[in-house]
Amino acid sequence: MAFIGRNMKRPNSLNSPGTSLQGVFEPSSRSNRFLGLAATILILASLVINLGFGRWGSHIGTPIPGLYFSDFLLFAGALLSLTQFHKARLLPKTTLIFALPLIYFLIQAVSSVIRVPSSGYTLWVRDMAPFAYLSLVPLIALSLALLKPQVLVLIVRWSALIYAIGYASSDLGLIPSWANVFIYSESVPTFSYRGDFTGFAIGIGIVAWGRWNFDLNRNSLMQGALLVIGLLASSRSALVTLLILTIVSVLKDWSSSKFRGIFKLLFATLITSILLSFTSMLVTHSESPPESPPTLITSFLKTPPAIDKSLSEAGGATASARIATSIHVLHYLSTNSNWVLGSGPGTDALYFACTGIQVAPKRTILESSSQMTYLPKCAVDSYEASSTLRDPHNWVLNLLLYHGVIGLLVITLVLVLPLWTLRSMTNYRLSAFGVIGLLTVSSFGVILSAPFGLVPLTAFLAYLYANAIRRESLLDTT
Repeated sequence: MAFIGRNMKRPNSLNSPGTSLQGVFEPSSRSNRFLGLAATILILASLVINLGFGRWGSHIGTPIPGLYFSDFLLFAGALLSLTQFHKARLLPKTTLIFALPLIYFLIQAVSSVIRVPSSGYTLWVRDMAPFAYLSLVPLIALSLALLKPQVLVLIVRWSALIYAIGYASSDLGLIPSWANVFIYSESVPTFSYRGDFTGFAIGIGIVAWGRWNFDLNRNSLMQGALLVIGLLASSRSALVTLLILTIVSVLKDWSSSKFRGIFKLLFATLITSILLSFTSMLVTHSESPPESPPTLITSFLKTPPAIDKSLSEAGGATASARIATSIHVLHYLSTNSNWVLGSGPGTDALYFACTGIQVAPKRTILESSSQMTYLPKCAVDSYEASSTLRDPHNWVLNLLLYHGVIGLLVITLVLVLPLWTLRSMTNYRLSAFGVIGLLTVSSFGVILSAPFGLVPLTAFLAYLYANAIRRESLLDTT
């Protein structure tokens, strides 16, 4: 009878104000439920575009000049998430930390109205983008709480697969890149991919195709295929990120995996390598037959392009250039009196740190009458780029340059605090590994200054808090 009595009390606890499913996830207005679902779809569509297509997908434009399609989807989804504000009481108190990037953004916005940036508002928006995106995390979490964890895993799985197929096809010359009127950037043609982001996009796919505690089985064959495609990237930061995410995926599944899963992973790696090598030989032979074509075995046994690049003279020059740029930045920070607040968004701090020139040109190469004039530049900058470099290829140095210690502290807090305080949440690993992977690749590339890096980062952080809402509402019983 005591057992029955305890069970008799359970419905009352479910109907209590703090954990009522009806009061939290079934609002009285059907329109609110529809708008919440629409917000979730818009947010996930933005994630798929940025994670599945990478840089060129994030540059797909809209009829409004300067507004990209994926950004529009994300901000529209965040705006519709206001209809789910009744769930805000289920958010952890640590969510208040995301008021810091919003407050910082508003202060800088008022300051920019009073003192117009010398380079205009376009670069100001670019430098303030991380604060704008991250301030949306609590709102986006309200809508993503409707999303079952296995749905997010499936979205990441297939987005990574789409990216891998497009990247491999482009790298092997099966799909040419071309200029597209719908892509608002002359330097970003369709099917053009960043090497460094490739390591993350495919690496997080390897994690997603692993084993989970719900009805999604591990697919070692798919993990092996993704690993081989990721090794095609010539970027060393991509290689580091790919290997880190692969290792954490194997460690995540190790406790429940057996030797059969490891054998499948190695088998898929071998088969995919042979198929890609064979395809590469066919494409190379059809375009320009070499005097002595490589055999399948020698093609397969070649080291990954990233390692070849590291051992080459060009790879050493690139590493030296990045070190030189970092030294210039550190010297500038040590002698600049505004190191607490930084030089401010929209300024030419990096160009000044490298060259000593206050105003940066639009490009560091001028063409006129078939003559080329090379202007001073940062060591890591490229003369062939369509615009002058503004990011030192390191997210910490970039924040210190334009936002000082204050800005760096704000971003670091909103990135690290959720990983620590929400580590006991169910379905924590995919989001956590996504954040860690993005921070890793952003330490060597321009990722956290671009939408294709900021949108996944925002979505992963938001789902950490969405898990908290699901737990408090008893929707997640795993």
